[in-house]
Amino acid sequence: MRWASAIGLASRIDEAAAEASEQIGAALHPERPDLLLAFASARYGSELDRLPRLLEPLLQDGLLWGCHAGGLIGGGEEHEEEGGVALLAGCLGDAVLTALHLEQDAIPSLSASRESWWRLLDFGPECAASFVLLADPLSIDAEACARGIDRAWPGATVIGALAGGTQEPGEARLFADRDVHHTGALLLALTGDLVIDPVVAQGCRAVGEPLFVTACEGNQLQGLDGRRPREVIGTLFASLEERDRVRFGESLCLGLALPGPRQTVGPGDFLIRNVHGLDPDTGTLWVGARLAPNTVVQFHLRDAEAAARELTARLGAALPGQSSPEAALLFSCSGRGRELFGAAGHDSAALRRLADIPITGMFSAGEIGPVQGATFLHAYSSVFGLVRRRSC
Repeated sequence: MRWASAIGLASRIDEAAAEASEQIGAALHPERPDLLLAFASARYGSELDRLPRLLEPLLQDGLLWGCHAGGLIGGGEEHEEEGGVALLAGCLGDAVLTALHLEQDAIPSLSASRESWWRLLDFGPECAASFVLLADPLSIDAEACARGIDRAWPGATVIGALAGGTQEPGEARLFADRDVHHTGALLLALTGDLVIDPVVAQGCRAVGEPLFVTACEGNQLQGLDGRRPREVIGTLFASLEERDRVRFGESLCLGLALPGPRQTVGPGDFLIRNVHGLDPDTGTLWVGARLAPNTVVQFHLRDAEAAARELTARLGAALPGQSSPEAALLFSCSGRGRELFGAAGHDSAALRRLADIPITGMFSAGEIGPVQGATFLHAYSSVFGLVRRRSC
């Protein structure tokens, strides 16, 4: 199994594709890739439809799979603004690939049988698959799709992202072999001698104490330990250091404790969701999640130091694993990168310090990855997929 990563930057898509292809061809020579993962800048617009043809000389009989992106990661670099094409190419040996394009009406409902998913991909849980899901956020419910995969293949890894950089329905570009789709999602299943280990960093640290939800309706949080959220937030703000007060209004999030056999909650036990606003009249807090009474929650703050510490800790815990990874996919929120850390390349550099392997991915409009064994759609996070041989 061999992997190579590359990035080509240019104002024209043909020049960017040629530059990246040349790098991949030189790295893998004389072999041709069985799989070519491609992420191309959304700024190319309709020119993205040309990408499969532009990559044919490199790919030949292999599988092309990827999407448009708001920013690119490849060849050891992160580029958040420039036009370009990022590639991850793999010569996969005994790995087996199953690739599907899905539209919303083709996804089995959450109440459907697991067999409906098995029929869709033509294999069951005995195959021990790893999945990568890329979705157009304007035309498909990616989180519902990921939950269905969780249910049909218990214990399987599901990672992925929402393609960013477009604003109107029909502007998406999803590359499924030689076809280009403008809506829906791409699902890639990897079985055989290949597995993906997920690493999810949500980029927050807890502040205050855990609390019980005592009143709520939908995504409206109305009571915490019997008090109005406005009162709780006021007390929390007064207890913070000045540096946290400065970032409070823009970086406040709510962590929802996930189910599990524990007496206390700590880092890694929470699903982080954005706080969207506070009703000044009622003291109700709007949160980016549906809430349930008696849920344990804790407020969190996003900041660069916390994000860096968490990412380093999670990557360190994952490496080395059962065997060393040979390549990595990285889906990072468009709100991370230079905007959060003040410099480009932070998240991919964190992995390269621990493992010198090819890394490719994109800056996204939402990241897909597991927390406590269940797959969720995240924001302001980084999701790594560490690719390794299953048999080692």
